[in-house]
Amino acid sequence: MYNKFNLIEPNTVDEFWNILSPQNNLADKPSQFIYRGQRDANWQLIPSILRKNSPSRIISRQKEVTADEQIFSERAILAQFVNQCDLLGLKIVNDSIELRENLDPQVHLADKSHINPSDEWPNEKLIELMALAQHHGVPTHLLDWSKRSYVAAYFAASTALAKRDIGDNTAKIAVWALNVEEIRSYKNINIIKVPGSTSSNLAAQSGLFTVLKQPIGREQPFPEKPLEDEFASSPNTPLWKITLPTKYAGKVLDLCELYGVSASTLFSGFDGAAKAVKDWINKCRYSFNS
Repeated sequence: MYNKFNLIEPNTVDEFWNILSPQNNLADKPSQFIYRGQRDANWQLIPSILRKNSPSRIISRQKEVTADEQIFSERAILAQFVNQCDLLGLKIVNDSIELRENLDPQVHLADKSHINPSDEWPNEKLIELMALAQHHGVPTHLLDWSKRSYVAAYFAASTALAKRDIGDNTAKIAVWALNVEEIRSYKNINIIKVPGSTSSNLAAQSGLFTVLKQPIGREQPFPEKPLEDEFASSPNTPLWKITLPTKYAGKVLDLCELYGVSASTLFSGFDGAAKAVKDWINKCRYSFNS
């Protein structure tokens, strides 16, 4: 068992920012990194839809969720997304009769005969639809990443300011960095790129996704495996985690803005303006109470 990731724990904002600088190479070997920001450094790299007691699950019970139930939930959520796009006249990616049959929108909770888990999940034919839905806030099996490190820092700091406990001096944010040049040997991990024309927000954020395919068995517990566990068997992990005390989140947002990374540049239209105002409110609130 090897380290799943390389941990870097800077104690100052300047050190944190310099580590994330595009001029700083985390790896000695040829590298191309993607980045993910999280407001809680203790969180694993696991989609919200797979977390225990996730509010995103349609089927909620105390015992472990089976593969049949998990796949039913994920397909039903995607089917609802497609239905709502139809009502609005919005075009979805790779639309076809086969795609819609794969979603099986007529399935009912009590009728498990329509649930046919394959040898692994997610289904390859649904991944691009998942990426489109995920970027617009629908919970899926995917994880959001960015090609730009400071974009990841923005999301970590912004969500931390919106949620954090002022009195918790032990809390930390995290930016994960994954060297995609070194994951080709990890067959269960796919990098999903969606054309920027799909979403102006996706283009502005240089967004892309990872998916961890997992073997499944009918009526067996669905494996809630975080991405970092894939690297436990290798001595040279391609994954880094850079943390920073949450109390510096406001200063991180200030630096992001200086470098042209803010809600108004990452989100289009009035949504971007409104999100920028919320970030400003949160910074003011915590600066006055800290």
